[in-house]
Amino acid sequence: MGIAGSVGPVRAQAAGTALRSLLDLALPLSCASCQAPDHRICPACRLAVADCLWAGGPRAVAPRPAPAGLPEVISAGRYEGPVARLVSAYKDAGRRDCAAVLGGLLASSLEASLGRHATTAHLLRRGDGPVLVVPVPSSRAARRRRGDAPMADLARRACDEFSPTELLPAPALAPRRRVADQAGLTAAQRAANLEASMQVRRSWEQIVDGAVCVVVDDVLTTGATLVEAARALREAGAREVTAATICATQRRAARR
Repeated sequence: MGIAGSVGPVRAQAAGTALRSLLDLALPLSCASCQAPDHRICPACRLAVADCLWAGGPRAVAPRPAPAGLPEVISAGRYEGPVARLVSAYKDAGRRDCAAVLGGLLASSLEASLGRHATTAHLLRRGDGPVLVVPVPSSRAARRRRGDAPMADLARRACDEFSPTELLPAPALAPRRRVADQAGLTAAQRAANLEASMQVRRSWEQIVDGAVCVVVDDVLTTGATLVEAARALREAGAREVTAATICATQRRAARR
């Protein structure tokens, strides 16, 4: 089926996005971070977002201790304040109008990740890409609850910041089995909960085999999700796997 096999889910997601846009027109407008009226994201919160970003731009981050199999992760800033509230509102409160801001932050992490790796940089220089930008998949329960896959939309938006031939948004991963809600779990419990829980979709197997992949997610917490995503891609033949996130929790260590 190749890339064409992903068209059906993309169309369904586009329909869900259109429906939410119509609903937004009928609802009072308020800031997704502080609920101030008349703004989707108010000027004060937009300025405060900058205070959550790493000085000097996106950087490598890692849990303490880093779990085995974790790819290098680049993050734009800290999971706190308005960034944390926007991520939560986007994913769990249906505020897809935050996508432009969050997609921009993810694009900055992607750009930094691409520049750090010789294999990726070589592909982009020669035009031998594209590099696959692979969103962490939503669970089946989360998709039913939300009506779409929010990270897939952010991956597409982030890729739009680059040349069309450089990066390919690739919803290549799918859940293999049901997992428990991650909230409240320890690092060890998260790792056990997610172990062997993802797989590469059959329609993407040939594309992933031999490809350079950047896994994207919203927040780095314990690293268990990115470890599992990287494992599934490596087992499918990906030759290089790195990761980029919007932000990282404060108990993570930032590394220059």
